[in-house]
Amino acid sequence: MLNISILGLEDGEHDCSATCDAQSIPDMFSEFKGVVNVKGKVKKQGKRLMLTATASAIAHLICDVSGEEFEQSIEAPVHLVFRMDSQLFSLKGNDHDGDEILLRDDEEQLDITDEVRQELAIHLPMKRVAPEYAHTSFEALHPELLDTHKSVKDDEESPFAALKHLNIHKN
Repeated sequence: MLNISILGLEDGEHDCSATCDAQSIPDMFSEFKGVVNVKGKVKKQGKRLMLTATASAIAHLICDVSGEEFEQSIEAPVHLVFRMDSQLFSLKGNDHDGDEILLRDDEEQLDITDEVRQELAIHLPMKRVAPEYAHTSFEALHPELLDTHKSVKDDEESPFAALKHLNIHKN
């Protein structure tokens, strides 16, 4: 779990970091292996805490162009706002509809596991291309798979042979 201690935190800006194994995070995408790192700053102003950090992890991906496996570092910004208010927390529970995440006044740690998991998942690339094939197209890499001469069969075995005998009259 990715927890940041806020016990005894005074007003102002403070450095923070958290690490955990990617497999220990519930519902983490299977592409992520190894350690998830979060480094940044926590700014406390009264009952508000603002976290500005960067989460990073190594993802094992399969190249869409070559089919080879490769590793890529994924980094995602994490910006969260927490509000410490026991009365409001007891009314709303653990739901955070708006921009703020509610905490009890006696909380000792910020649990940012779910937010980091979501941010890292969003920052996985849609097109997964290994760095050595970044400027290579699929057609250039596999020209033998291209059908350069498309031949149309005109004989009776063609599924379109029956369509040639149709007479269409326009009115």
